[in-house]
Amino acid sequence: MLICIFVLGLMTQLVPGEAGIGEEQVSSSAPLVRALAVQRLEMIWQACEPHINLTQDDLDLGRKPDPRFVEAGIRVVDRLVGIYGLLKPQASTQDMTTESNETLLHMANERIVAIEARLKDQGIGDMSG
Repeated sequence: MLICIFVLGLMTQLVPGEAGIGEEQVSSSAPLVRALAVQRLEMIWQACEPHINLTQDDLDLGRKPDPRFVEAGIRVVDRLVGIYGLLKPQASTQDMTTESNETLLHMANERIVAIEARLKDQGIGDMSG
């Protein structure tokens, strides 16, 4: 099983100063690592599911879901919920105050006028054409 997605080459021993994973690599690899984590959690769930969702024949024979697999399944679901951020409060569109297009247009025009004034003060010239 591949644990680390970062290629370290054929090194048998990590040497300080020569090997490492910087913040840049971590942030650029985050989507891939999340995808791998979800894929591996799904594989674990697929292994647990037959021991949790029993067939009618199993139930007729008096078999019950294996509590070890139930616990593992709960942990898998919990981790998936964490990855997808489902427990974070979601901003409601009704709660957000939106400004009308007219107000936004007016604010944009004011900013353009202010920028043009600064450019004139710096001697760059008239931007009106």
